[in-house]
Amino acid sequence: MKFVYPYKRKENDFNIINSIRCVLKYYPNSEVFVLGDEPETDFEFKHIKSISNHKTRGSNVTSKMLQFAKMHPGEFVYMNDDFFINDKFDFNIVHGSIEMMERKDGKASIAWNQAVDNSVHFLEHNKRPIRSYECHQPVIFNSKLLIETMDQIEWKTNDHFIKSLYFNINVPIRFKPIENVKLILPNIKKANLYLEMFGCISTGQGFMTKEGCEYIKQV
Repeated sequence: MKFVYPYKRKENDFNIINSIRCVLKYYPNSEVFVLGDEPETDFEFKHIKSISNHKTRGSNVTSKMLQFAKMHPGEFVYMNDDFFINDKFDFNIVHGSIEMMERKDGKASIAWNQAVDNSVHFLEHNKRPIRSYECHQPVIFNSKLLIETMDQIEWKTNDHFIKSLYFNINVPIRFKPIENVKLILPNIKKANLYLEMFGCISTGQGFMTKEGCEYIKQV
């Protein structure tokens, strides 16, 4: 199984180092690819240079995913640097929300709301479902389908959600609702619950206290 990270370094490489560690711990026969900045770690991964000069974060992520898809036919796991998984995550099921995508005014960034607007507008115009797949979980993309999907969309200049566009256009046969597993605060009890129930968590900056970092090291 191929695990693929679009990566732009923030303060340090702590998250992606431990995310890769989890992948190799629970899926030792997997291949890890990082597109963009190169993490400083001894864990085994393949670095692919990628220069994305688009104005929006979503466009830069999509650019990296399409670059990989064109290089590697077949399926791969789309990861973010702050996804941490164990062997309980079921890759045979697509996880998302039973709710439709909606704006979270006052609770999210302008970029997030713009990505919602653009994604929903495209899906409504094309009479597609509008389920949210933005629960901060890994997903499996098919390279051919990803390229065909994004060829329908003006993704280079508009912020968007690549997961929600992909799966609302290519509706999964096997779907399971999942909570948003993003943890903003170092709630260790909830982190344990999500890892037991879903096999994955994601962390916000507020999680990265001393307690939170030590917990991530042990996942």
